[in-house]
Amino acid sequence: MTGRYDVIVVGSGLGGVSTAALLAKNGQRVLVLEQSEGLGGLAHAFQRDGRTFDSAIRVLAEGEMVQGLLDYLEVGDECELIQIDHLYEVEFPGLRVFAPVGLEPFLEAHIRQFPKEAAGIRAFFDLRRKMFLETAQAPMRIHDPAMLEQAAARLPTLMKYRTATLAEVMDEYLVDARLKAVCSALWPYMGARPSVLSFFAYSQFIGVLIDGPYYCKGSFQKLVDAFVTAVRRNGGDVLTKQPVEQITLDGHGRVNGVRTADGTVYEAPVVVSNADALQTFDKLIGAEHLPERFARRLHRMKPSASAVVLYAATEQDVLAYQPAHETFKYNHWDHEETWRDLMGGRPGGMSLSIMTMLDPQLAPPGEHLLIGTAVAPYELPDGQGWWEHKDRFADALLGEFESFIPGLRDHLTYVQTGTPVTIERYTRNHRGATYGWELVPHQIGGKRLAHRSPVPGLFLSGHWTEEGPASFRVVLSGINTAREVLAHLGSHQHIPSFKPDDVPQLAF
Repeated sequence: MTGRYDVIVVGSGLGGVSTAALLAKNGQRVLVLEQSEGLGGLAHAFQRDGRTFDSAIRVLAEGEMVQGLLDYLEVGDECELIQIDHLYEVEFPGLRVFAPVGLEPFLEAHIRQFPKEAAGIRAFFDLRRKMFLETAQAPMRIHDPAMLEQAAARLPTLMKYRTATLAEVMDEYLVDARLKAVCSALWPYMGARPSVLSFFAYSQFIGVLIDGPYYCKGSFQKLVDAFVTAVRRNGGDVLTKQPVEQITLDGHGRVNGVRTADGTVYEAPVVVSNADALQTFDKLIGAEHLPERFARRLHRMKPSASAVVLYAATEQDVLAYQPAHETFKYNHWDHEETWRDLMGGRPGGMSLSIMTMLDPQLAPPGEHLLIGTAVAPYELPDGQGWWEHKDRFADALLGEFESFIPGLRDHLTYVQTGTPVTIERYTRNHRGATYGWELVPHQIGGKRLAHRSPVPGLFLSGHWTEEGPASFRVVLSGINTAREVLAHLGSHQHIPSFKPDDVPQLAF
């Protein structure tokens, strides 16, 4: 299996395997190298005594687009996408709000709770939709004053709010602080609290989710495996337990292959890194091979927070309490206070996903699988390690979930907790960064890393790049990276967009 390839992909997250599958489909000989024993990165699923747990991904937006991609790759029957009939439920002190699928039902659910602000609610979400639609028409980057002038005329909403935070825009349209908290309740999906979260990123996230999320029957590992099948059917190779130690360069500074930890050398004129961006450039390439300006920019960028993830099974009939498939629970109305709790190692805000509500076959008969998630720091402020703290944190999480599933802790048949250190160990993401770069206004869209790096022949795919984090967006990243690589190789093969006209293909 050693030898020369057209393209080597480092890492098997969704961004990596989708890139690899498209390149293999379009005639390139592709090799995917994964450092872990399991494929998928944050999309990997693991088995425990007949139970299947998704490690990090809970839902997928734009299922029809992803299905179109799978059909194009001729692996559409390898993965069944199930549309979920609601979005989520959120619980604050003294208030619960159920969020249905569809823009109008979603708006009405919020207006019922805050009728005096009906006009503001509609205006805020209308602005969000304008932002979303204008993104579809935007160039990835503005190169000169003429382009800037044209963009200002054609894309007024995008140009006005592209550097705004979610909190700033809510302050323009909404009055009640509780309403603002409810409208921004999905911020843990993006890893940044509303006061710093990019409104641009929020508008894109809600825009693709509001018409209905999807789940992959059997776990999101099935989606990863479908892409891997497409690679192999088209003559590519996929290897596990092959950590890459160096991306090798020729005498002119161009990529010419990789060397793995056991000393094996694979040759290729193109390498796509789906790995952590800091590891890619600092370790696999080496700072001495980077343009000074790029290196300075890279190290000014701030990675996102991490997460604690609790995996549990119970014999309790949790559906008797009529929960949503995913519930966000906050102990405070002020998301800043929630953030302080989380960064202090306390679960002030968290989510609970009932995975067997979407797919009962994930667990043995009579059991339900639950996954609790809380944004978390890599380092705890008191200097204590996560190994000593994780059991207390997990017990506190379970206690919080008992507000809507009473007696949960008394009926558990399995519990396992992953910490930021766990995420770093399995994915090699810097300090367990779950969302790539933090989603603040100066680190979104074209202000993230481009697919084409300054190192000739090196490309990037995944949540560190322009499209940002979340399962759908990293698949989109894979599509766009594959296009860039084919153009670089001089191929005239055309990759379709797979998308409805109103879904932004690239971020601004």
